[in-house]
Amino acid sequence: MGSAGSGKSYFITQKLVLRALNEPIRIMVCRKYATTIRQTCFNLFVSVIKQWKLTPYVKINESDFRIKFLHNNSEIIFSGLDEETKLLSLNDIGSIFIEEAFEVDQEMVEQLNLRMRGKNKNQQILMAWNPISQDSWLYDFGVAKPPKDSIFLHSTYKDNPFLSASYISALEELYIRNPQKARIYCDGEWGINTDGLVFTNWRTVSELDIQSLSASGCELRVGMDMGFVDPSTIVSSMWDKEHNIIYIFDSWSKSGCQLDQIRDQLKTKPWINRHTKIFMDSADTRAIDYFRRQDFNAVPCLKGAGSVNARISFLQNHELVVAEKTGQDIIKELSNFSYIKDKKTNKYTEKMTHEYSHCLDGLGYAYSDIYTKGGKIQTFDKTLRL
Repeated sequence: MGSAGSGKSYFITQKLVLRALNEPIRIMVCRKYATTIRQTCFNLFVSVIKQWKLTPYVKINESDFRIKFLHNNSEIIFSGLDEETKLLSLNDIGSIFIEEAFEVDQEMVEQLNLRMRGKNKNQQILMAWNPISQDSWLYDFGVAKPPKDSIFLHSTYKDNPFLSASYISALEELYIRNPQKARIYCDGEWGINTDGLVFTNWRTVSELDIQSLSASGCELRVGMDMGFVDPSTIVSSMWDKEHNIIYIFDSWSKSGCQLDQIRDQLKTKPWINRHTKIFMDSADTRAIDYFRRQDFNAVPCLKGAGSVNARISFLQNHELVVAEKTGQDIIKELSNFSYIKDKKTNKYTEKMTHEYSHCLDGLGYAYSDIYTKGGKIQTFDKTLRL
C-alpha cells in the first residue's frame, strides 16, 4: 500500500522478473479491466526487461500479452479480471500480481488464490493499491486482520529517490488544492472515498485559535439547524473573506433536544453573546422567537428558490478548515454527505443524502446573507472548486 510515485508497482515488477529468471514459474499479472493492461502492467514489465538488457533472452508476445523466458521456460501472463472464462483456463500458476487491488472484489482475490496450483514452493499473491477508503475490504485484510502468512509494506513518494523534481512538485500541490486526496496520494494513508462526495475541499487541523483569526480580520459566523428526530446543530466558524477560507472551530449536534437544552448548549460557548448573530432556519419561527426571548440575537436565514444550491456552491467555493478536536460532528458529515445515484443509470444526480446534512445546513445558514444579497440568490462558478 502506498502513495502515488512510491515505486510499489516498479518494485513488484522487478521482484517478479528476478523470480522468473531464477526458477521455472508461471506468473499471472492482472488488473480488473483487460483494456488497462497494455498501458500499465505490460508496458512496465517490458520496460524493466529492456532496462536490464534481457530482451535477447525473452520472447515478448505483444498480441497475447505474454512474456516467455527462453532459458527456463518461465512465463508471465497478463490478464484482465473481467475475462473470467480466460481465468478459468489457467493452471500451474506459481505467483499472482494484482495491480490496483482497490478496484478488485475480495471474492475475485479468493478465486485467484485457487488458481495457484503450481509446484513452486513459495506461492505468493502480491497486491498494490492506493488506500482510497477504509471501507474497502483491503483495510481489514491488509491492516486490521491480516493473514498470518502475509507481509504488509507501506511506502510514499519520499521512499522513491528516482522521481523528478517536477513530478514531486505536481504531487505536493495536492496539499493545497485537495488535502483529502493528498492524504491518499502523497502520504499513502487511508482516506475517504471521494467518489460522489459533495465536499472534497476540506482538511483538518488539530485546533484553531479564534482570537488570532479574529485579529487577522476573520469574521465570526454562527449557524443553527433545528430538529428533533433529526439532530439540532450549532456550528461556529470564522470567515476569511479575502482568501476564501472558512475556519470551522466548533460543531455540536444532538437529536431529541428540547429548546431549553439547546439554549443551555449555547450558553456554554463563550464567543456567543447577546450581540452575536445566530442564523437559523427561517421555517422554524417558533424557535427563533424562543431564542430571542432568551436574549440571543437569533435571525432567520434567507431562503428562496435555488437557495439550497446557492448555499452548497458557496461552501464548495471555499477552503473549509476544521478543528479536529472540536469539529467531529461536522467532520463526520463532510466525510459522508454525497450525491445520490440514479438506480437505473448508475449516475449521480443533483439530489443529496439527508442524514449527513444537518451540521452542514447550520454552517451554510451562517452565510445566508452573503449568498442571498439583496434578497436575491447569488450564483457561484462551480469550476472554482478546490
